Order: sequence, then structure tokens, then C-alpha cells
Amino acid sequence: MSIPHSLATPSRAALALALASLTLSLAPAPVLAQTDEPSGPAARTQTASPAPAPDEPPKRRVDRLEREVNEVRSIVLQARATGHPVEIKDAGPDPDMIDLQGKINDLEATIRGQTGQIEALSHDVAQARQDAATAQSAAAALADRLDKLEKQVAGQIPPPPPPPPPAGEAPQAGQAAQADAGDPKAAYAQARQLLLNGDYPAASTAFQAYLDRYPSSANANAARYWLGEIKYVQEDYAGSATALIGAIRGWPQTPWAPDAVVKLAQALVRLNKNPDACSTLIEFDRHYPKATAASKTRAAAVRTQAQCAK
Repeated sequence: MSIPHSLATPSRAALALALASLTLSLAPAPVLAQTDEPSGPAARTQTASPAPAPDEPPKRRVDRLEREVNEVRSIVLQARATGHPVEIKDAGPDPDMIDLQGKINDLEATIRGQTGQIEALSHDVAQARQDAATAQSAAAALADRLDKLEKQVAGQIPPPPPPPPPAGEAPQAGQAAQADAGDPKAAYAQARQLLLNGDYPAASTAFQAYLDRYPSSANANAARYWLGEIKYVQEDYAGSATALIGAIRGWPQTPWAPDAVVKLAQALVRLNKNPDACSTLIEFDRHYPKATAASKTRAAAVRTQAQCAK
């Protein structure tokens, strides 16, 4: 068989051209594959040439490329001799690179998810700080309002003269002396019993004495509440408002606190301070939304009496 001229040993010029083409090409080196497995001498396995060194001399590079071209030429000629067609295929992507790219994509997705969570948490923290600052500002404003209201009630409206001593003063004085033995619980219980007995003047005196002696005791606010109730019954509305303001300072969550707020609003209406009464009822709705139905009914009646805006 005669070998075509195109498959003859390449000249130096042809090798130089092949060198330029291979050097400028960025695609992966093609892989020679045969559709059928050849037998005999054509069944030679093409091994990958070692990667060229970065500083390979030009002459050595030309010699290496000449050897590679000759190897390819030999494989093609042998394949033709056996009658098997030669198919040139791309080596395709590197499986390790594909796996690495997949891992990088997963890592980027994880980082994006964590970044979103961090941004959401940062927003929640900023919102919580803002809510806390708003609540703190509102609490300070309420405390200032109560202070001003207390000064108005106590300073601008003089309280009436104290009532005359009741008829049964002698035994009650002995009971009070027993309560003053240094036991705040006993003193409070004594004043409470006088209130239950319906002896309002004696109960008022006992509660006031208890507060004078134990102003920071556990039952001090409850004593102020009962003192405010007694003074309201005695039509001492200024004294009642003063005692009730002291009782609800800090808006305690106690069973008597909602009634104390409503009673304060009633006392303010009696003192012709309808705007302050309406403001007090607004705080009643805000701080005691779970008040009893009876307390809410009384609050609605006072709101109507004070002509509060709906």
C-alpha cells in the first residue's frame, strides 16, 4: 500500500506550524478513540505525554512536538491498515474538577444561607433594642406624669381638717399600741380588721400610722389603696387621690390594682380634673387589659362621666 503524501514524515516547516497551533490552543488535548477495538499491532495504547516544563527550550519543544506528531501518524496509519476508522474525541472535563466545583457551589450556598440568617438576627436585635428604648421612654413619661399629678393633687388642693376622734378611742388606742410593737404584719392586720368592721375613721388612722412607720413594707401599697378607698368614702377626694397615686406607682399587677386606678379616676372627676381622669383611664386599658368585668364596667361609667373622647 502506498502512503499518501499528506501522511509522510513532516518537514521542519510543518512541525513549526503544528507547534504554533498547539501552543496557541487553549482547549484540552484531544484523545484518539477507535469505534472498534483493533487487534494485532494496531492495538497500541496512546499514553499521555508528560506536561512540558514552563522553561523548556524552543529546540527541545520542537523535538518533543515532532515525536508526538510521529506517534499520532503511526497510530493513524496502523488504524487504516486494519480498516478501523479513527475518531478524535475531546478528553472532556476532569471528574475531580467537577467534584471540586460542586463542593464550592455547596459551600457558597451554605454561606449565603448563614449570611441571610445573620442579617435576620441582626434585624431582630435592632428591633428589640428599639422596642426596649420605646418602652423605657414610655415608662419614664408615665412616672413623670404621676409625679406631676400627685403634686397637683397634694399641693394645689388643701386637704380638709382631720375628723374628730371616734367615740371608742380608748380600746382602739390600746389595739394600736399593741400593733406598734414592731411587727408590720400585725399593724397591717389590725388596720385591715378595723376596715372590715366598718370603722372607717379608726381604719384611716391605723393605715396612716402604718404607712408612717413602715413606708417600704411589703403591704405598703395595699395600705395606700385601702386608705384611698376610705378617704373617698369620707369625701376627702384630694387625700384619696394622693393615696391612690402612691398605691399604683409602677402599675403593680395585684388583684386590687385595676380598682385602684378606677377609683383614682373617680376622685379626679370629683376634683374637676376630667382630662387627668381620662388619661388615667387610658392607662387602665393599657396596663390592665385582663381586669375583671366589674372593673371594666366601672371604668366605662367614669369615662362617660368625665366625657372622655372615644
